[in-house]
Amino acid sequence: MQKQNFILYTTFISLLLPILLVQAFVPQMDIVLKINGLHSIGLDNLCLYGTFLGDGWFILAVCLVLFFYKPRIAVLILMAYLLSSGVTQALKHFVFPQFHRPLWHLESNKDFIYHLVPGTDVSYNFSFPSGHTTSAFAFFGILYFFAQNKLYRQLWMVLAFFTGFTRIYLLQHFLIDTSVGAFIGFTTAFLIHTFWYQTRKLDFILNKLKA
Repeated sequence: MQKQNFILYTTFISLLLPILLVQAFVPQMDIVLKINGLHSIGLDNLCLYGTFLGDGWFILAVCLVLFFYKPRIAVLILMAYLLSSGVTQALKHFVFPQFHRPLWHLESNKDFIYHLVPGTDVSYNFSFPSGHTTSAFAFFGILYFFAQNKLYRQLWMVLAFFTGFTRIYLLQHFLIDTSVGAFIGFTTAFLIHTFWYQTRKLDFILNKLKA
């Protein structure tokens, strides 16, 4: 099972690498404006609500409901979410506090043409890395490692990457913010699942709590 986890993790890295390579040749703001320029009424609504897939309150609510049906998965999701969020928030506030979000730059330069989706929760600071993207990849990453069906694994990855897409579309993050957030979240999910679930350490703790 650990070998299978490693294969699944390397599959994710193979998907992330081309996205990272693009950023070496294309300016971050050009990428943001290109994605934001795809706007339509349907995509506006899809991204406005879809971005909540990476919201902490949504993930905590899912964990609460899931705990009554799949307690191991719920606990692992919670662990992955808390750990990855802690890393991301530490980076945001203590290592890269000077990194501003796209709207901060766009509103400072009137030459830019962009589309702000009505109802967007606007932020200007603490851009790097993306918290929503980190949380989404931690959340869907755990589901990804548990999935036995290839179709489900693909679904969880699509939803995770879509969450990162919404953060750029809504002008809340650059591609580099979401890329690093995806790496942090998914790597955390991989480590949590490998070292807590596959070694049965989680079962040991849950059994102790029941005793």
